[in-house]
Amino acid sequence: MISNNRNIDSRITVLKAKGRLTFPEIRSKVGDFALAGFPSRVLCDFRRATVADLTNREIEDIVKIIGRQISRLSVKRAAIVAQGSVDLGLARMFSTFSEIADLPIKVKAFRTAETARAWLCTGYDD
Repeated sequence: MISNNRNIDSRITVLKAKGRLTFPEIRSKVGDFALAGFPSRVLCDFRRATVADLTNREIEDIVKIIGRQISRLSVKRAAIVAQGSVDLGLARMFSTFSEIADLPIKVKAFRTAETARAWLCTGYDD
């Protein structure tokens, strides 16, 4: 399950997830998020979730879906917080695939929400 909350900073939206996230769930949420009009910074808090069932191909497909939605997204930075080694590794893979696809969103993976917030709060001019 993925939910959103805008309580950290008016420029940051927090997406909290818990449980096992599947590709169909993530795919449907990406479309919802594009329509939601989020601010320029998003913190994806996956500390209580796992994406360990996702394949490399599904991660690439998520990047492609975001690429198709990019004109409706105002997000400039996205921080993914994951605690498990597999989840953190998949978050880093997503970041790398986003960079390779030349998405205009900077994506970075973190182990703690504090370091993710610090990174999100820097560079508001980009």
